[in-house]
Amino acid sequence: MKRAVMLLALALPCGAALADVATAERQVQAQQLDAAEATLRAHLAGQPEDTAAQFLLARVLSWQGHPEQALPIYRRLLQQQPDNADYLLGEGQALLWAGHPQRALESLERAAQLAPDYAEVQQVIQQARAALTVPSTAAAPVPVVDAATRRRHELEISARQDWLDSGFDNWRSQRLDYASTKPESLGWYGALTREQRFGEWDEGVEAGAVIALDENWTLQPEVGYQPSPYFLPEWHADLRLQRRLPDGYLGAVSVRRTEYETTRVDRLALSAERYWNAWRAGYTLNVTDVANAGTPIGHDLALDYYYQGLSYAGLRLTVGEEEAVEEQQLITSDVRAISLQGRHWFDSRWALSWEIGHHQQGSYYDRQWLQLGLRHAF
Repeated sequence: MKRAVMLLALALPCGAALADVATAERQVQAQQLDAAEATLRAHLAGQPEDTAAQFLLARVLSWQGHPEQALPIYRRLLQQQPDNADYLLGEGQALLWAGHPQRALESLERAAQLAPDYAEVQQVIQQARAALTVPSTAAAPVPVVDAATRRRHELEISARQDWLDSGFDNWRSQRLDYASTKPESLGWYGALTREQRFGEWDEGVEAGAVIALDENWTLQPEVGYQPSPYFLPEWHADLRLQRRLPDGYLGAVSVRRTEYETTRVDRLALSAERYWNAWRAGYTLNVTDVANAGTPIGHDLALDYYYQGLSYAGLRLTVGEEEAVEEQQLITSDVRAISLQGRHWFDSRWALSWEIGHHQQGSYYDRQWLQLGLRHAF
């Protein structure tokens, strides 16, 4: 009898512990996050080493909009189990929602190495990259993080040189780009542009926004204007609608109108992207309607490899037909283009952007280019 009583006494704490965690899980499912937090804190006051309760509390704090409070819990859990992909995912989400997407990628990419088929890890990696990139694929977690999340600003100055054959003059261009992003909030971007072709300079301005409609849908309007163009369009307007899909997929459709002095160009673009591990692949079908000049169709392919957070190197291929400006005339011809591009972050604030490429504009000319830019985040 004594033995049975002793065994029952030993079993009671374990049973109570399981009951507390199960109660908190039911409260989470009922969206009673405050009650779940109270249940878990009361339980951990008596059993502070219960890792299941700690893990659930960290997630509850993040879901409540207090990711900074969750981070010390994740650090303690990872000290005990540094190769736990669930803990790394949770830490990555908390860092992202706390406004540290660059640091979040370190935890998330480690989780992806340990669990390559973990779909949610790939999804949050995509969100972290989107939070640092404009135009972005912004996707809001649920529940929404509070307003304390920091906004990120980026400024880049770049220059480009194009070399043309067949007796054409070379081209030059300079850009000043600005972008502002904040997870789960409105993003915007703009640029001042200056280009030289055919001995003439055109100057213009571009502006756009990235609007997260919910956790899956993103709307992106963009406009551009050149006040006194010689070879560039007078203006363009673009509207892109994007949908985040399961397993790292994205789908998008965009419509664009470009108005030149002598003609108008309308374009429909259908895009699909896939993110997995440290890779991104993309395809875009461009169907263009050139006023009084036919309907060229083009195909764009992209493959990117991410390393050290947001640093990446990528390949771009273009085939099909495309419109181009020759002097002040718009022409349509077969194109073949290949380029390599990337961005290398030296630290969390400074990055070098680069691109080299070769473009064949039918029988008119071949063009090679080199572009370099210096980017600063603040």
